[in-house]
Amino acid sequence: MTFMRSALCLAAVALPTSALAQDNQSVDILQGWSADPLYATGMSVDQLLNNADVYGPNGENIGTVENVIFSDSGEALAIIAQVGGFWDIGDTHVSVPWDELEIMANERRVNIPITEETAGDYSMFGDRGWFSEEDYFAWDADMLQAVDDDLDPGPTVFRASELIGDYAYLSDAVPYGYVNDLIVEYGQVAALVVDAAGYYGTPGYYAYPYDYGAGATWNPYDRRYQLPLDSTAVEQIESFDYDRLTNRIE
Repeated sequence: MTFMRSALCLAAVALPTSALAQDNQSVDILQGWSADPLYATGMSVDQLLNNADVYGPNGENIGTVENVIFSDSGEALAIIAQVGGFWDIGDTHVSVPWDELEIMANERRVNIPITEETAGDYSMFGDRGWFSEEDYFAWDADMLQAVDDDLDPGPTVFRASELIGDYAYLSDAVPYGYVNDLIVEYGQVAALVVDAAGYYGTPGYYAYPYDYGAGATWNPYDRRYQLPLDSTAVEQIESFDYDRLTNRIE
């Protein structure tokens, strides 16, 4: 498992800890921020995981999207797909590089370059010639390969499912809600969507700029994500309307 490392943690002793410092940081993060551009070009990772089917180059439905692999900086690296349940090879989990995907959001489909004839070419033995239980690293996302269905991300990468569903806290330790979604734009996580759930402020979905180096902290072992924003700052954010997404996967 991996965790996001705040660049600010390394310099914590040099930073002021007053409420004023928190306010200034929140203002900097939200400077010029608006979720409006995401409605035209963004895509919901939660919808991708729950609603999209996987198709091969022959146009046949071959499986489902199991997960998405991201770098800590938010770059979309690969999807993990389960394919081949009706083939002779049985269920196989494959890692497909993000740049080899064709995502047709409004048709609820993801096209990948795998057929029944080629699926058996991908094995977990890799170039080293033996089965490896080592972590899944960023460079593993560069090639199309079979992977273990419970792969363990190494440093600097994480699975979408490790973040979606985590408890969300504000920087002033206020419980806020749950991480509901990641919005991807041009192959990069542009926003994190929180279900405020009535813990603080008005219930509903709210989107915030994704920036793991700006003070956001996350540890998958305790399922807690802390936004780099305080309770004063989040009151400035308008609710996020999923119905306005052009690339809805429903």
